[in-house]
Amino acid sequence: MLGAGYTSVWAYKSLRRRLGRQLRRGAVEIVFVDPLGYHSYHGFTAEVLGGIIAEGHERSPLRTTCPRARLVRGTAQHVDLARREVAVALTGTAGETLTLRYDHLVVGCGSHDDLARVAGLAEHGWSLKNPGGSAAVRERLLTQVELADASPDEQTRRGLLSVVVVGGGFTGVEMSATVAEIFRSLRPRYRVLREVEPQVHLVHGGPDLLPQLRPRFGRLAGYAHRQLVRAGVRVHLGTRVARVDEDGAYLDDGSVLASRLVVSTLGQAVAPVPGTESLESRDGRLVTDEYLRVRGDGERVWSGGDHAHVVHPVKGEPCPANALWAIKHGGWIGGNIAATLRGRTPRRFTYRGLGQAASLGVGKGAVELYGVQVTGRLGWLMRAGFFLWFMPSRRQAVRSLVDLLGAPVLGRRLTALAASEQSVRAGSPERLAVLSQPPRPRQRAEQPPRQRDGSEHEQLPQPEPR
Repeated sequence: MLGAGYTSVWAYKSLRRRLGRQLRRGAVEIVFVDPLGYHSYHGFTAEVLGGIIAEGHERSPLRTTCPRARLVRGTAQHVDLARREVAVALTGTAGETLTLRYDHLVVGCGSHDDLARVAGLAEHGWSLKNPGGSAAVRERLLTQVELADASPDEQTRRGLLSVVVVGGGFTGVEMSATVAEIFRSLRPRYRVLREVEPQVHLVHGGPDLLPQLRPRFGRLAGYAHRQLVRAGVRVHLGTRVARVDEDGAYLDDGSVLASRLVVSTLGQAVAPVPGTESLESRDGRLVTDEYLRVRGDGERVWSGGDHAHVVHPVKGEPCPANALWAIKHGGWIGGNIAATLRGRTPRRFTYRGLGQAASLGVGKGAVELYGVQVTGRLGWLMRAGFFLWFMPSRRQAVRSLVDLLGAPVLGRRLTALAASEQSVRAGSPERLAVLSQPPRPRQRAEQPPRQRDGSEHEQLPQPEPR
């Protein structure tokens, strides 16, 4: 199993359910290759960012979640398809490698934010998909509020209290709503938040938010848009971020969003595993057949999730790149590997989908389940239950449930910690000292860019007819 993502973990669960006796006898061995040694669950990214679920409760250690498997902490350096071997660079060593032989190889390395799509985003932006990304963005935001509260300079305060979220899909919508909630929660504690209005900008290149829901579930997408506007989020549609620097985001319409915190929720990119270049791929993703075997290597290599191009059994287009589909791919792969080991015929992938969900803040959810659309508090509760059910570790699911139930009484975890300086920038190391300085003056152009300060009136989208 290359990687500890949804595909690999659920392939293990499926194999253990079908080959438990052989695993106990040692007739079958399952090996995970992963540099971190834990599975990161992204369903509750908004809750971790918002300080509702504790950092770490979304991580499931492989040694307890997959106890019958062997864990090798390292990164796949090269795959030899002819010899059926994987060279692994071991974590924590000075270049030491280990060679593993396989009978079946599951490539479940997932994806990362495609920061290369915007100039400067890798150096000056922040990614939520990195390990610890949600907690790191929260710490950065809290640090900026502290600095704004201490700064006497009005322009510096406004820059520190402005956040730009790039991308209007599910993650971007949830992050924008969560950041707006954080500012509201902190308002009683910080005088600066009562004197200066914080700004949250959501920039999306398409004509509407949540294109995954349109046109069939346009009512849910419209509900989400209205909730964001009511929360104070400035939604910029039909425009893209052209570049990012330490002063903010520059849009392709010539305007500038001054901000010290730009968060990327753009599309995903895949890093090919060295040695698999001869396998059929599309846009970097391994192309599978109807049994989830990778085309070009017979019956030995399998893939699913973000790393694979899997055709939807009904629509004939690629399956959505989200956690639920990766989970189903993994379970199907495990079942088919077990069937192959027993000399049986594998099954065609026939899963058609379950639903989609987004959180617009505590008590505000937008859920589609088997075509039924649910919004409001019931939608939020359905989403929470749905995500808790699919957490790979029951222990971590219980801890997350306790966090969710205790949040109304104990409040959010919104205290800046010293560890925030170590985190998760997409590119260069953090230099928090410069945040308290006024932004450097820009060179004057013949036609200076139009500054967006959020003062323009935001129109509520009209609800679509039922």
